[in-house]
Amino acid sequence: MLLEFRVKNFRSFADDASLEFTSKTLRTRIPRPGQSWVDSTVRCAAIFGPNAAGKSTLLDALETLIKSVQRPRALLHFPHFRRTDLPGPTEYFLSFIVNDVRYDYEVTAEQWGISYESLKSYPHGTGRNLFTRVQEDESSELLLSTGSTLKGPSQEVRRITTRTATYLGTALQYDHSMLAPIARGLVHFPSIQFIEVGERGTTTRLQWVMARLADGDSEWQELVNSVASAADLGITSVRLDEREVPADLVKKVEALYAAMEDDPATEVPEELLTSLGRSLVFTHTGPNGGEVSLPLNAQSSGTITWMATALPALEALSTGGVLVVDELDSSLHPRLTSSLLEMFKDEDINHLGAQLIFVAHDTSLLSNSPTRTLEPEEVWFCEKDEQGASELFSLAEFDSRKGNNEQKRYLAGRFGAIPDVNVTEPFRSGLARTRNAG
Repeated sequence: MLLEFRVKNFRSFADDASLEFTSKTLRTRIPRPGQSWVDSTVRCAAIFGPNAAGKSTLLDALETLIKSVQRPRALLHFPHFRRTDLPGPTEYFLSFIVNDVRYDYEVTAEQWGISYESLKSYPHGTGRNLFTRVQEDESSELLLSTGSTLKGPSQEVRRITTRTATYLGTALQYDHSMLAPIARGLVHFPSIQFIEVGERGTTTRLQWVMARLADGDSEWQELVNSVASAADLGITSVRLDEREVPADLVKKVEALYAAMEDDPATEVPEELLTSLGRSLVFTHTGPNGGEVSLPLNAQSSGTITWMATALPALEALSTGGVLVVDELDSSLHPRLTSSLLEMFKDEDINHLGAQLIFVAHDTSLLSNSPTRTLEPEEVWFCEKDEQGASELFSLAEFDSRKGNNEQKRYLAGRFGAIPDVNVTEPFRSGLARTRNAG
């Protein structure tokens, strides 16, 4: 569960951008007696704004920090384009929950590596420093200070931590007795999932669906059938078709894989070859009540996108994880998008506190017809200032009463973060030049 993410000097964001997931009722570091973290946090964070405003960049910044723990040597320094001469550090802050304990994690990344990193815990409301890692410059020694409550091989981890690697990520790889479980609870699937936009991301998610079906889990099979039928009233079931991969295709894959790895002796992973022989077959209601089996490529893009999004969403709901989706409403009917939000906001379905963070352009999600879908603290806007730097702000900063139609107010420009579109004049001028040239 996430409480806050903050980033500074990252690509289009020159100054602090803060995305908060705590509800307005939480005024202390931890929930009051009788309340839980689920009670004290919001389930959704929807980010709206014009194209190229920085919405996807914000999600990229979160994924960049997560990857630096998953793979400690991942790059972290991505300064704003205005700061090429004196780029300064990129700064990250993430507050999160693992096993019902709050942790605050900070990282400061320079061109040469990481100059600062710290992790604090709040088991009973008062902060405890677990570790602080400091390095003045590229040639200086990496200094580590640990709190009295941190037990385990901390100095051994320090000795193998390079200047470009996060200490928390290195502790995860080393399987540090106290830090590894914290890192694992933050970054390992299904704690947090990032859904990649486009055909490649969809293919990856569908392969995951097929791998789950291959395990023979009957509950998962029923879930897949239900999700598919929700997207298309004609679909009655989905099954996994497994066939032997043709020998000539295996040879081509082996040659390609060896070339990519620059080693002729490299063997293709067995799971990759297995996935090539798998496909999904959809059963539709045919003429006169009969059934027709159709392959995946015969399904609509909306059906495919829905399955590739809804099934990871249900995984997050069943585990209390975090799902991060760029352009959630891409290729989805507004009703399907709204249904996903409703599942995350339904206390009976989402009793573990799963969260959905997404970018969207569908302004109907801001309307109050028939009921309000998103609360003000769940809505964020992103826009660029006159110098081209991205800014992030919340609908909760505005007067937002229950009866307001926020969709109309947003489209009317009340909150900003809308595209300034004037295509008529450029088209008119372009056509005029074309006629004159003719």
